[in-house]
Amino acid sequence: MRKTILVFVLLAMFCLPYIIYAANLDDFNGNTLNKMWTYRDPKGNGKYTIKDGKMTLDLKAGADMYIQGVDGGVCFLMDPPNLNDFSIEMMVNPAVNGTMPPACQPGLLFFNEAKWAYSIWGPYANTDIRLEDCIGGSYRWRADAKVGIDTNQVAIDKDVYLKVTKTGDKLEFFAKGSKDDKWLSGGTDTKLGPNYTKGDYKIGICFKSWGGSVNSTFEVDYFDIPELPKAVSSTGKLATTWSAIKI
Repeated sequence: MRKTILVFVLLAMFCLPYIIYAANLDDFNGNTLNKMWTYRDPKGNGKYTIKDGKMTLDLKAGADMYIQGVDGGVCFLMDPPNLNDFSIEMMVNPAVNGTMPPACQPGLLFFNEAKWAYSIWGPYANTDIRLEDCIGGSYRWRADAKVGIDTNQVAIDKDVYLKVTKTGDKLEFFAKGSKDDKWLSGGTDTKLGPNYTKGDYKIGICFKSWGGSVNSTFEVDYFDIPELPKAVSSTGKLATTWSAIKI
């Protein structure tokens, strides 16, 4: 019996990093939504399918997520890791039908629902890649947040790689056009960061559309928290929380 327990413990020690990685990397292989996600669609504006290594999201026109009280966006949410500093990444195709539709934005998300505080970073209305954020009834566009990347730097009529790094209360926003490109920073923000504290927020993916939009389709190839399996404390223990592991 003791030998059996010892073998189990040794296997757990060696396999845990990969278990954690699998719980926080979703490459959408399979046909069902990974258990790490909570699907949030209060108005029934989205429909997702998972097939051929991609998650496809069909979004209705007018599925807006705006100031508090305007809650029609579609979100895929999960618990953040128990780290002060980490990043989230994904690859999204906002132009499945050749051109990005008008009046919509898919992107990475930090979200404190109780305070209605959120930061969305992604391709915007076939115009650019930008940060838009909100606290309660106060909304900021690119001109206010001053974070963005123009399409002559990273195109948005094809796959777009997105990344947000969190360093304490500071968020920095990146994009690139292909896997081998270097990440290009669109800027930093410290206004929203204090709302993203342990136990108070989620991370994930958001899709929204507003006035002038049409029914739209987006494809996501993967979502990742790259630091998680590499974050090791001085005692050799992985710095993560079981709350982020839902397998």
